Amino acid sequence: MRQEDFQEQYELIYGRRPVIEVLRGFRTVFEIYGTDAGLDWFRNDCDVSKTQIGVPIKKLDKEGIFKLLGRTDHQGLAAKVSKFQFTSNKQIVSLKPRLLLLADGITDPHNLGAMIRSAYLCNAGGVIIPQRNSADITPVVVHCSAGATEHIAIVQAESITHTVQMLKENGYYIIAAEKPEKSTLELSDFVSTEFVALIMGSEGEGVHKNILRRCDDIVSISQSGVIDSFNVSVATGIILHEFATKMRLL
Repeated sequence: MRQEDFQEQYELIYGRRPVIEVLRGFRTVFEIYGTDAGLDWFRNDCDVSKTQIGVPIKKLDKEGIFKLLGRTDHQGLAAKVSKFQFTSNKQIVSLKPRLLLLADGITDPHNLGAMIRSAYLCNAGGVIIPQRNSADITPVVVHCSAGATEHIAIVQAESITHTVQMLKENGYYIIAAEKPEKSTLELSDFVSTEFVALIMGSEGEGVHKNILRRCDDIVSISQSGVIDSFNVSVATGIILHEFATKMRLL
Protein backbone atom coordinates (compact mmCIF):
# COMPACT_ATOMS: atom_id res chain seq x y z
CA MET A 1 0.00 0.00 0.00
CA ARG A 2 1.33 3.42 -0.93
CA GLN A 3 2.05 5.85 1.93
CA GLU A 4 -0.49 8.37 0.58
CA ASP A 5 -3.16 5.63 0.46
CA PHE A 6 -2.46 4.73 4.09
CA GLN A 7 -2.65 8.38 5.13
CA GLU A 8 -6.17 8.59 3.69
CA GLN A 9 -7.24 5.94 6.20
CA TYR A 10 -6.11 7.63 9.41
CA GLU A 11 -6.14 11.01 11.13
CA LEU A 12 -4.39 12.57 14.10
CA ILE A 13 -6.54 13.24 17.17
CA TYR A 14 -5.05 15.61 19.75
CA GLY A 15 -5.73 16.61 23.35
CA ARG A 16 -5.91 14.46 26.46
CA ARG A 17 -9.67 13.96 26.67
CA PRO A 18 -10.17 13.31 22.93
CA VAL A 19 -7.39 10.72 22.91
CA ILE A 20 -8.88 8.94 25.92
CA GLU A 21 -12.37 8.93 24.44
CA VAL A 22 -11.08 7.57 21.13
CA LEU A 23 -9.49 4.74 23.10
CA ARG A 24 -12.85 4.10 24.77
CA GLY A 25 -14.67 4.18 21.44
CA PHE A 26 -14.76 2.00 18.33
CA ARG A 27 -11.97 3.41 16.18
CA THR A 28 -8.68 1.60 15.62
CA VAL A 29 -5.81 3.33 17.43
CA PHE A 30 -2.52 2.80 15.59
CA GLU A 31 -0.13 4.79 17.77
CA ILE A 32 -0.06 7.24 20.67
CA TYR A 33 2.33 10.21 20.82
CA GLY A 34 3.12 12.31 23.83
CA THR A 35 5.50 14.64 25.58
CA ASP A 36 6.96 13.62 28.94
CA ALA A 37 4.14 15.44 30.75
CA GLY A 38 1.45 14.07 28.48
CA LEU A 39 2.62 10.48 28.75
CA ASP A 40 3.11 10.78 32.51
CA TRP A 41 -0.56 11.79 32.81
CA PHE A 42 -1.59 9.03 30.43
CA ARG A 43 0.29 6.29 32.28
CA ASN A 44 -0.49 7.36 35.85
CA ASP A 45 -3.84 9.17 35.84
CA CYS A 46 -5.73 7.53 33.00
CA ASP A 47 -7.59 4.27 33.64
CA VAL A 48 -7.90 3.54 29.89
CA SER A 49 -4.18 3.18 29.29
CA LYS A 50 -4.02 -0.06 31.28
CA THR A 51 -6.29 -1.77 28.73
CA GLN A 52 -4.34 -0.51 25.71
CA ILE A 53 -1.09 -2.43 26.14
CA GLY A 54 -0.97 -3.34 22.45
CA VAL A 55 -0.95 0.27 21.22
CA PRO A 56 2.58 1.54 20.44
CA ILE A 57 3.54 4.67 22.37
CA LYS A 58 6.10 7.15 21.05
CA LYS A 59 7.66 9.92 23.13
CA LEU A 60 8.14 13.30 21.43
CA ASP A 61 9.42 16.63 22.69
CA LYS A 62 7.32 19.78 22.24
CA GLU A 63 8.95 20.55 18.92
CA GLY A 64 8.33 17.03 17.67
CA ILE A 65 4.64 16.97 18.58
CA PHE A 66 4.18 20.45 17.08
CA LYS A 67 5.81 19.22 13.86
CA LEU A 68 3.44 16.24 13.87
CA LEU A 69 0.26 18.26 14.45
CA GLY A 70 1.05 21.81 13.38
CA ARG A 71 -0.69 23.20 16.47
CA THR A 72 -0.03 23.94 20.13
CA ASP A 73 -3.35 23.05 21.85
CA HIS A 74 -2.52 19.33 22.10
CA GLN A 75 -1.93 19.11 25.90
CA GLY A 76 1.06 16.89 25.18
CA LEU A 77 -0.95 13.97 23.79
CA ALA A 78 -2.03 12.80 20.33
CA ALA A 79 -3.03 9.58 18.58
CA LYS A 80 -3.06 8.19 15.05
CA VAL A 81 -6.51 6.66 14.58
CA SER A 82 -8.75 5.32 11.83
CA LYS A 83 -11.05 7.76 10.04
CA PHE A 84 -14.39 8.65 11.60
CA GLN A 85 -17.31 6.46 10.47
CA PHE A 86 -20.79 7.95 10.17
CA THR A 87 -24.02 6.21 11.14
CA SER A 88 -26.52 5.81 8.29
CA ASN A 89 -30.02 7.28 8.11
CA LYS A 90 -31.37 3.74 8.15
CA GLN A 91 -29.47 2.90 11.34
CA ILE A 92 -30.62 5.99 13.21
CA VAL A 93 -34.25 5.27 12.29
CA SER A 94 -33.91 1.68 13.48
CA LEU A 95 -32.38 2.86 16.78
CA LYS A 96 -35.09 5.54 17.10
CA PRO A 97 -33.60 7.56 19.97
CA ARG A 98 -36.11 9.77 21.76
CA LEU A 99 -34.07 12.96 21.26
CA LEU A 100 -32.11 13.96 18.15
CA LEU A 101 -30.14 17.06 17.18
CA LEU A 102 -30.05 18.30 13.59
CA ALA A 103 -27.32 20.87 12.86
CA ASP A 104 -28.37 22.87 9.80
CA GLY A 105 -25.45 24.69 8.16
CA ILE A 106 -23.04 24.78 11.12
CA THR A 107 -19.75 25.46 9.34
CA ASP A 108 -17.67 26.48 12.38
CA PRO A 109 -15.99 23.30 13.71
CA HIS A 110 -15.74 24.79 17.21
CA ASN A 111 -19.51 25.34 17.35
CA LEU A 112 -20.27 21.92 15.90
CA GLY A 113 -17.96 20.19 18.38
CA ALA A 114 -19.53 22.02 21.32
CA MET A 115 -23.03 21.14 20.06
CA ILE A 116 -22.14 17.45 19.81
CA ARG A 117 -20.75 17.58 23.35
CA SER A 118 -24.03 19.07 24.63
CA ALA A 119 -26.07 16.49 22.71
CA TYR A 120 -24.12 13.65 24.30
CA LEU A 121 -24.32 15.10 27.81
CA CYS A 122 -28.08 15.67 27.44
CA ASN A 123 -28.57 12.03 26.44
CA ALA A 124 -29.57 12.75 22.85
CA GLY A 125 -29.29 9.59 20.80
CA GLY A 126 -27.82 11.11 17.65
CA VAL A 127 -26.67 14.15 15.71
CA ILE A 128 -27.46 14.73 12.05
CA ILE A 129 -25.43 17.07 9.82
CA PRO A 130 -25.74 17.74 6.08
CA GLN A 131 -23.14 16.60 3.55
CA ARG A 132 -22.80 20.15 2.20
CA ASN A 133 -22.54 23.48 3.99
CA SER A 134 -21.39 21.94 7.25
CA ALA A 135 -18.20 21.30 9.14
CA ASP A 136 -17.10 17.67 8.83
CA ILE A 137 -16.17 15.49 11.81
CA THR A 138 -12.54 16.55 11.80
CA PRO A 139 -9.93 16.33 14.59
CA VAL A 140 -10.84 19.94 15.47
CA VAL A 141 -14.49 18.95 15.96
CA VAL A 142 -13.43 15.90 18.00
CA HIS A 143 -11.25 18.16 20.16
CA CYS A 144 -14.01 20.75 20.70
CA SER A 145 -16.47 17.99 21.59
CA ALA A 146 -14.03 16.72 24.26
CA GLY A 147 -14.25 13.33 22.54
CA ALA A 148 -18.07 13.13 22.61
CA THR A 149 -17.98 12.34 18.88
CA GLU A 150 -16.77 8.86 19.83
CA HIS A 151 -19.86 8.03 21.90
CA ILE A 152 -22.85 9.32 19.94
CA ALA A 153 -24.30 8.31 16.57
CA ILE A 154 -23.59 10.98 13.93
CA VAL A 155 -25.32 10.91 10.55
CA GLN A 156 -24.14 12.82 7.48
CA ALA A 157 -27.39 13.29 5.56
CA GLU A 158 -27.69 14.10 1.88
CA SER A 159 -30.49 16.55 2.67
CA ILE A 160 -31.72 17.93 6.00
CA THR A 161 -35.08 18.67 4.34
CA HIS A 162 -35.56 15.05 3.30
CA THR A 163 -34.31 13.87 6.69
CA VAL A 164 -36.92 16.02 8.46
CA GLN A 165 -39.64 14.44 6.33
CA MET A 166 -38.30 10.97 7.10
CA LEU A 167 -38.28 11.71 10.83
CA LYS A 168 -41.85 13.06 10.72
CA GLU A 169 -42.95 9.84 9.01
CA ASN A 170 -41.32 7.92 11.86
CA GLY A 171 -43.16 9.73 14.63
CA TYR A 172 -40.78 12.57 15.52
CA TYR A 173 -42.04 15.98 16.64
CA ILE A 174 -39.83 18.46 14.77
CA ILE A 175 -38.83 21.64 16.58
CA ALA A 176 -36.59 24.40 15.21
CA ALA A 177 -34.93 27.08 17.31
CA GLU A 178 -35.09 30.73 16.26
CA LYS A 179 -34.71 34.17 17.86
CA PRO A 180 -37.69 35.27 20.01
CA GLU A 181 -40.70 36.54 18.07
CA LYS A 182 -44.44 36.70 18.76
CA SER A 183 -44.98 33.47 16.84
CA THR A 184 -42.28 31.42 18.59
CA LEU A 185 -42.84 29.13 21.56
CA GLU A 186 -41.01 30.17 24.72
CA LEU A 187 -38.68 27.37 25.76
CA SER A 188 -40.19 27.08 29.24
CA ASP A 189 -43.58 26.37 27.62
CA PHE A 190 -42.30 23.29 25.81
CA VAL A 191 -44.44 20.24 26.62
CA SER A 192 -42.71 16.87 26.48
CA THR A 193 -43.49 14.49 23.64
CA GLU A 194 -42.26 10.93 23.04
CA PHE A 195 -39.83 11.61 20.17
CA VAL A 196 -38.26 15.02 19.47
CA ALA A 197 -35.87 16.24 16.79
CA LEU A 198 -34.36 19.69 17.46
CA ILE A 199 -33.04 21.69 14.50
CA MET A 200 -30.41 24.37 15.13
CA GLY A 201 -29.34 26.71 12.31
CA SER A 202 -26.29 28.85 11.68
CA GLU A 203 -25.92 32.12 13.58
CA GLY A 204 -26.14 34.15 10.38
CA GLU A 205 -29.02 32.55 8.47
CA GLY A 206 -30.74 30.46 11.13
CA VAL A 207 -32.72 27.41 10.06
CA HIS A 208 -33.49 27.51 6.34
CA LYS A 209 -37.04 28.63 5.51
CA ASN A 210 -37.90 25.49 3.54
CA ILE A 211 -37.07 23.48 6.66
CA LEU A 212 -38.95 25.83 9.02
CA ARG A 213 -42.12 25.25 7.00
CA ARG A 214 -41.91 21.54 7.79
CA CYS A 215 -41.48 22.00 11.55
CA ASP A 216 -44.20 21.28 14.09
CA ASP A 217 -43.07 24.12 16.36
CA ILE A 218 -40.47 26.88 16.61
CA VAL A 219 -38.96 27.48 20.03
CA SER A 220 -36.98 30.45 21.37
CA ILE A 221 -34.98 31.33 24.48
CA SER A 222 -35.98 34.47 26.34
CA GLN A 223 -33.17 37.01 26.50
CA SER A 224 -32.34 40.60 27.40
CA GLY A 225 -29.88 43.19 26.13
CA VAL A 226 -29.07 44.48 22.68
CA ILE A 227 -26.87 41.61 21.42
CA ASP A 228 -28.62 39.70 18.63
CA SER A 229 -28.77 36.18 20.12
CA PHE A 230 -26.99 33.42 22.02
CA ASN A 231 -24.06 31.68 20.38
CA VAL A 232 -25.51 28.64 18.59
CA SER A 233 -23.60 26.11 20.68
CA VAL A 234 -24.70 27.82 23.92
CA ALA A 235 -28.31 27.92 22.73
CA THR A 236 -28.11 24.24 21.78
CA GLY A 237 -26.99 23.30 25.28
CA ILE A 238 -29.74 25.33 26.94
CA ILE A 239 -32.51 23.93 24.74
CA LEU A 240 -31.34 20.32 24.81
CA HIS A 241 -31.06 20.37 28.59
CA GLU A 242 -34.60 21.73 28.91
CA PHE A 243 -35.92 19.10 26.50
CA ALA A 244 -34.02 16.25 28.16
CA THR A 245 -35.21 17.30 31.62
CA LYS A 246 -38.87 17.45 30.59
CA MET A 247 -38.55 14.20 28.63
CA ARG A 248 -36.99 12.57 31.74
CA LEU A 249 -33.81 11.63 29.88
CA LEU A 250 -31.52 12.92 32.64
